[in-house]
Amino acid sequence: MSEQIKTIIYIVVAGVSLVVAWVARPASPSRDPVDDANQVFFEHFADPLDAASLQIVKFDEDTASPRAFKVARHDGVWSIPSHENYAADAENQFADAATSMIGLIRGSNVSDSPSDHELYGVIDPTQAEPGAVGVGMRVTLASETGRTLADLIIGKHVKDQDDQRYVREPGRVRVYLCAIETEPFSTRFEDWIERDLLQLNANDIAQVVVNDYSIDEINQRIIQGERLRFSYDQSERTWRLDDLGENEELLDAKLNAMKRALDDLEIIDVHRKPAGLGAELREEDQLELDMQSAQSLQSRGYYIIEGRLLSNKGVTTVRMNDGVQYVLRFGEIALGSVAPDDEEDSAEGSPGGGGANRYLFVTANFNADLIEPPNIQVLPEFRELIPPPTDETAGDDELPGAEESAEAQESEARIAAAIEDVRRELEQDNQQAQEDYDQKVQDGQQRVRELNDRFADWYYVISDAVYQKIRLQRSDIVETTEPEAIEDAVDSSNDPGNADGDAPDNADGPGD
Repeated sequence: MSEQIKTIIYIVVAGVSLVVAWVARPASPSRDPVDDANQVFFEHFADPLDAASLQIVKFDEDTASPRAFKVARHDGVWSIPSHENYAADAENQFADAATSMIGLIRGSNVSDSPSDHELYGVIDPTQAEPGAVGVGMRVTLASETGRTLADLIIGKHVKDQDDQRYVREPGRVRVYLCAIETEPFSTRFEDWIERDLLQLNANDIAQVVVNDYSIDEINQRIIQGERLRFSYDQSERTWRLDDLGENEELLDAKLNAMKRALDDLEIIDVHRKPAGLGAELREEDQLELDMQSAQSLQSRGYYIIEGRLLSNKGVTTVRMNDGVQYVLRFGEIALGSVAPDDEEDSAEGSPGGGGANRYLFVTANFNADLIEPPNIQVLPEFRELIPPPTDETAGDDELPGAEESAEAQESEARIAAAIEDVRRELEQDNQQAQEDYDQKVQDGQQRVRELNDRFADWYYVISDAVYQKIRLQRSDIVETTEPEAIEDAVDSSNDPGNADGDAPDNADGPGD
């Protein structure tokens, strides 16, 4: 083959390669020569009910990768796919987010240069490279069929105009000013769920029982610690502790803080249990777990020993007036479970709070002894209410031919009728009291079923600071006072009446 032919072949191959490279190149944002300021961004999106999913993507600098948070509605039920389809309490929040994108107006054209995207913070987070700066937040709304209704990259605030942001549409170069409210686009998991984990009323707490034990993991045995039972008197608004000593008193402030912590117990994150474990926990006393379930439990600080589900941080049982008992098993520190918003994560006092978080395993059961039993009144018998004969009439029936007078018979009939009325009223009262009690039992049992359906599939993550308020030890809430005998002796020694050295009354000699 001649050199000329070789050269021609090389030129043809190079040309084909250039064409292939051009066709296969990543699509670059299109340039927009026309001024489209003051036009609506998404003119075909006018009804928030058309939207069935919201995805918010941010760029995680720690992992150098995009981080997506998604909320979706399927068959009328809201869930969070980015958190293993945990149930979302999202209807109002989602409506606010969807409404924020409806009728959105393009403001002034700021730039048509891709090199300015970093400056205005509108780099697409789904395409950002490690180390990128100036990355925006991408918000996408879609219909139930997956059709995109709105898609926007939201960048930095405009200086001295807090209500204005720099924005860009994915796939387009132009950067606009835009008045947009970004608060509804939260990626904090707890902003999209029912955060109140137990959903109890603190005023209905009857008892709190703390069984403080730990687990010897090597020997698979329980190391028993303190057992405490606190009871709350609703009428006097005071706490009682079983086996409180004569010279001890309770620190009600710590116990009231515990009660508030139970009322305010909030979810920070969730992790789905293995499918088999969730199913087993829906059936009482069914804990025949496979290896996957056992490993899932142990990695979070839970163990099955002698058929019992145990925690290495003991168990706290919260008993309610309606018979519901919440069983709280606290586990290990939950590494990596923090609220996901960048600025909000470290905010002091936030649920995540930048501090440690802890696993919590929750179940519920029913205790009928917590419900006040019905007040069943004893029905009076007829003869019990007939007045006994007096001395004057005691011997009347001994007289020959003595008979009850018509007046006596009438009186007795009236008494019998009155007694029957009383019995009827008491029977109705007793029946109503029993029905009320039975209804309370049914309601409590139904409540337990609903709670366990909600709890069964999930390990919850809560703030460790809240855990510390709930898991009280005796030394936290019991204060020792001086014995009265010592106080009396001190008072007597300071009594002027004994200044002459006379021994106090009942002062026996050393040998007695």
